[in-house]
Amino acid sequence: MIASNIDMRDAFFDQVYDLAAQNKNILFLTADHGAFSLVRFKKDFPQQYLNVGISEQNMISVAAGLALSGKTVFVYSIVNFVTLRCFEQIAIDVSGMNLSVNIVGVGAGFTYSVDGPTHHGMQDVAAMASMPNLQIFNASDPTNTSAFADIACSQPGPKYIRIEKGTLPQLYMQPHDFSDGLAQLKSGNAGTIIATGIMVPRAMAIAEKLSLQHQLEFQVVDLYRLKPINAEKLLSYLERAPLIVTLEENWQAGGMGSMVSTLLSDHRQFIPLSRIALPEKPCFEYADREWMQTHFGLGEGQIMSKILNFAQENSK
Repeated sequence: MIASNIDMRDAFFDQVYDLAAQNKNILFLTADHGAFSLVRFKKDFPQQYLNVGISEQNMISVAAGLALSGKTVFVYSIVNFVTLRCFEQIAIDVSGMNLSVNIVGVGAGFTYSVDGPTHHGMQDVAAMASMPNLQIFNASDPTNTSAFADIACSQPGPKYIRIEKGTLPQLYMQPHDFSDGLAQLKSGNAGTIIATGIMVPRAMAIAEKLSLQHQLEFQVVDLYRLKPINAEKLLSYLERAPLIVTLEENWQAGGMGSMVSTLLSDHRQFIPLSRIALPEKPCFEYADREWMQTHFGLGEGQIMSKILNFAQENSK
């Protein structure tokens, strides 16, 4: 991993800007939610930018109408507001009709930690996974965040793209092909850690410590496309895995770990699996993201202990 000073939102919106400069059919809608890099977009492409105000459900329906007229549309707001609040509009107007609307949510997990449970993005993956036709992308570094903008414009159909706020380490060197939907970041035969989003850099740090401190070499897989999962590729990585750990900053029910569990069951792959995620309850504490993660068992040391205990249980 390499330290990066690129804000994840800038990585995405700067690429959307470049694409919109070349294609006037790319439109960007926001529900009164901004970002520094969007200022330039609004200034330079006023005919391709629309702030609908604090009316996310209406924004989805407007986007559907624009998509029906041949436009490629991005809609943007905080994770919960652009998914859970708009569930019916997405189901009927967008995914049900298989329209090219790209739903962009910022604020996954405890990004907006101090804003309380209305802003904590824990259930959106499970909700969006139930939508027909819709792909789900979960950014883990600036490179794939930028690449998701390209994918959004080059592939038809609805997509849900979760982007982080702030900086994350650089995991991928450009150029990189993200069409597979997942990537092996580290090899190892002690077990496999499948992580997504902000938990991917944490998985890498934990895997390095497991190697240095316990001589356990864990494979790390970044599952950046949560739907559809590339079953063939993922199963090839798990072919000789003695155990699997899934790691995510979502509620466990319906999250990435549940998706992996279902995939394994469907393909009759009975490998010991531990799903490390957030407990399914609202958080009414107010603190920074790191504190929140530790409070709910997702601190680096806590995850490492869980993996060690799971490995020990399955070595008997």
